[in-house]
Amino acid sequence: MYKGSLPELFLDTDVAFDILSKRKPHYKDSVLLLELAANDKALLLLAESSLANLIYLSFDIYKLDSAKEKLMDLISACNIISGGKQVMLQAISSPIKDKENALQYYTALNHGADYFITRNISDYKEASMRLPVITPAQFIKSSEK
Repeated sequence: MYKGSLPELFLDTDVAFDILSKRKPHYKDSVLLLELAANDKALLLLAESSLANLIYLSFDIYKLDSAKEKLMDLISACNIISGGKQVMLQAISSPIKDKENALQYYTALNHGADYFITRNISDYKEASMRLPVITPAQFIKSSEK
């Protein structure tokens, strides 16, 4: 991140779905990230690969009310990034056990995100030190300083 630029926050699928579904108790902290973006205090990033999962969860598994509108709003609030072949190869070869998590992480890392935002920090024990893995609450707390 350059001095004076906005921090780029990559939202993992769980955090994004917490926002879409208003999943308690996680919604309260996750939605604050949207408020930061709306107030030009952060840029939100979402992997294109995550969108497939979010669409499936929203329409087919949980059948969220207003799924289409909620997804459109989230997509509008985020920059959508892709990893490509190299990121997929990195994810498959990585020490991160859950390869879907690895795909998200390496997409964010290769894009140059400043933070990887997740509720499941323990899933990323093997992550690189170049991209901090933190919870929505941790980021909110640090941004208040």
